[in-house]
Amino acid sequence: MLITGVLASDEALVYRDLTADAGMISGVEAGQLSYNDTTFTDTLVVQLAEVRVTAFNRPHNIMDVPGSFTHIGGVTLERMSPAYNLLPVLIHAPGVFAHQGATNTNRVTIRGIGARVPYATGKIRAFINNIPLTNTSGVTFIQDIDPASIESMEVIKGPATGVYGAGLGGTIVMSARRPSVRSSGIQNQVQIGSFGLMRNTLVADLPGESKGTSLVYSHAQSDGYRQNNEYRRNAITSISQFGSGEHTRFTLLMAFSSLKSHIPSSIDSLTFMQQPRNAASNWLKTRGYEDARRFLGGLNMVHMLHQNLFAEVSLFSLWHDEKEMRPFDVFYEERATIGTRFNLRRHWTAAEKKLEVSAGGEVLFENYLYSNHENTGGAGIVGDQISDNRERVGNYNFYLQADASVNQWILSAGVNLNHNRLNYHDLFRHGEADLSGTYHYGLIISPRISAAFRINKENTLFATISHGFSPPSLSETLTPDGDINPDIKPEKSWNIEQGFRGQRFGNRLFFDVSFYQMRLQNLLVAERVGADAWVGKNAGASVHTGVEAELHWVLWRNQTGFGSTGKELSLIANAAYNHFYFSDFTELDDDYSGNRIPGVPRQVIFAGLHKHWGRGVDASVKWRHVGRMAMNDANTRFYGSYALFDLKIEYQIALSARWETNLSIIAENIFDRHYASMILVNAPSFGSQPRYYYPGLPRHYRVAFRLSFR
Repeated sequence: MLITGVLASDEALVYRDLTADAGMISGVEAGQLSYNDTTFTDTLVVQLAEVRVTAFNRPHNIMDVPGSFTHIGGVTLERMSPAYNLLPVLIHAPGVFAHQGATNTNRVTIRGIGARVPYATGKIRAFINNIPLTNTSGVTFIQDIDPASIESMEVIKGPATGVYGAGLGGTIVMSARRPSVRSSGIQNQVQIGSFGLMRNTLVADLPGESKGTSLVYSHAQSDGYRQNNEYRRNAITSISQFGSGEHTRFTLLMAFSSLKSHIPSSIDSLTFMQQPRNAASNWLKTRGYEDARRFLGGLNMVHMLHQNLFAEVSLFSLWHDEKEMRPFDVFYEERATIGTRFNLRRHWTAAEKKLEVSAGGEVLFENYLYSNHENTGGAGIVGDQISDNRERVGNYNFYLQADASVNQWILSAGVNLNHNRLNYHDLFRHGEADLSGTYHYGLIISPRISAAFRINKENTLFATISHGFSPPSLSETLTPDGDINPDIKPEKSWNIEQGFRGQRFGNRLFFDVSFYQMRLQNLLVAERVGADAWVGKNAGASVHTGVEAELHWVLWRNQTGFGSTGKELSLIANAAYNHFYFSDFTELDDDYSGNRIPGVPRQVIFAGLHKHWGRGVDASVKWRHVGRMAMNDANTRFYGSYALFDLKIEYQIALSARWETNLSIIAENIFDRHYASMILVNAPSFGSQPRYYYPGLPRHYRVAFRLSFR
């Protein structure tokens, strides 16, 4: 767990008060941070307290969280300055690994979960302001969120039974900008970089006494490093906060994006080594692309019923319309989702004892339409329709949780109940076998119990036992003949972890170490039976054992300096060692039991050194080592380890009391390492060499210029 920064009413002041990325606020002990639910004013004290750690559905101070997670704040997000999406920021969370095959092709895994999903992020959940970013097919769209609209992120590792459901691998929770705690102003940032990159971001903050609105508009485009790699995206996000009386607070979030991104796809080993800029020949011939429009909106209300009783209700809606031109067909899909999330929380306090009980749930309904057309001759010409389908899904998720603090103990227990019901209609096949019908997997009960023990003011032990699951999508229940397999079961896991965190040297050093083992049953594997045909089956079990560690250390700081004249040197580092293997896995006549799970490095190490010279000059250097990983279930192909170095130099000038400029120069992969940024696990051959590799970018540069008025 880590607090790495916050943006509040005066970003410069908060930057000074935070010991950059060390998880502490100068003059305030990290362990004393808490969140006062009864206060909705905008004083600086409340702003700092609202850098709240809300993992497991309860505000905690830093040292008292009974579980593993990482908090990534506004300072880190601003320093990273991601060009396209939030995925590069996830290197700050040990145990999380992001494959980035192209601007629109990626895969995020947590503790190895989701590593075998072919082209997307699956089996983990994500939210922004209580709006789910995971659809009913289990695919999560983190890349849809504009980095400039995010104030902080929390990555919960392992099943987090509670308000976020019992996700199999973990949960990513994002909080949007809070305009009510910012000063009024406008800023514009332009990034120009290698391979035709151009990104323009315009942000306006319009706060009031008890309300505020932030508007974020961004345009990003790139010619791409490879053939057929062009990218264009426009996005606009609006976040509004307002109150009704002294006891009610509302937050309204709306976001729309339009994307056109071409797809170079993966390539074989010879092409990867000799001509990495080439696209796969069939994708180049058809000029394959993704053309998508996405909207999400949500209204959240927090109401204080009386001093110790709070109610929170969210209403949300999502819409997704996409066309994908592929060599083997043309795919259309449209999703429309509406839902609500609700939570009732009551707490009692007596002496040094505290008890909080919360109950709530999530109900959502999704209408999913999808169809396929022929791609005539593979030349990008839309032909006859070959399928037409509709799924109507109802997902019901309820939970009960109790948290108690007794002297040095922090105890938490909860249970989650989930029921998923899918009604499928085959709208195309007439007079033939019709798979239309209603499918469900029964009621799934997922418990969790966890505890933290404050050894003293500077050290905490914690332990957790939790259960998670991931229901199969409809496509994963189909047999090779196209029939529904009624024996497909949801994947389920038990996670056991224990850890130790502490702080030293007046809160200038923070560390966190976790040990865990996750046992996965009913392992659902995707077997490829055609160019774009996959079938799922429960093929056994796997074991995920690992160690995660992180360190944040302010090595030196000029105590007499203030603001731009202050000087500081800080270090951030994290590491994950992964031992993930199939404990029982047989496919056809091949026994893969004991083999390593593909798509996950054995170890990942990250280190970043940040130097602030004063007078607006900053520099950061980052190093990331990615270990060797298997590329297929048989473990006959492996991809070797690699290391990447990045450098950023930043210069900030205060032109006046209200105007400020910022110039950054960013160089990534500065030693020009040739590497694969994404591996297509179990890549098929179908008469040609298997295409495992998505080439990573060679040495490349970005220049960012920002002008701000407040």
